[in-house]
Amino acid sequence: VKIQGQNKEMLAAACQMFLGKTEAEIAHIALETLEGHQRAIMAHMTVEEIYKDRQKFSEQVFKVASSDLVNMGISVVSYTLKDIHDDQDYLHSLGKARTAQVQKDARIGEAEAKRDAGIREAKAKQEKVSAQYLSEIEMAKAQRDYELKKAAYDIEVNTRRAQADLAYQLQVAKTKQQIEEQ
Repeated sequence: VKIQGQNKEMLAAACQMFLGKTEAEIAHIALETLEGHQRAIMAHMTVEEIYKDRQKFSEQVFKVASSDLVNMGISVVSYTLKDIHDDQDYLHSLGKARTAQVQKDARIGEAEAKRDAGIREAKAKQEKVSAQYLSEIEMAKAQRDYELKKAAYDIEVNTRRAQADLAYQLQVAKTKQQIEEQ
């Protein structure tokens, strides 16, 4: 906090309020004012709200305390919460419960991630084996088609060769016959 010197009304209020007081006394008054407003805000919020939403708590205290301090001639430069604690260890227990929940969620998340990874790995292996079998089937089909075509060509070649052999023998026989006739 600081005494506002630029605003004459605020400076006059600060002079009236703090004339003759030491810097420590002024700081103590400002601190008690902020603490009082903190207690008032705490009365309207649950412990869980204060613990979980410190920003909201800080903003509400800042808003209420600033207007009160301005009337004293003091402007709030900065307001932050240093620590939130209680004597019964309730807040610590809240933290333990939240920590246990986070750890539980982490274990569940890790187990689910491992399960999902295992499923994806099994699917990948299955797809690999399927692709391998399909490839082997395609290779077998190609081999079969090759052998069928080769057999068809061999039949055609052998048929022509046999026809050529018979045509040669027939020609030889005809030629012999012509020779004998002549």
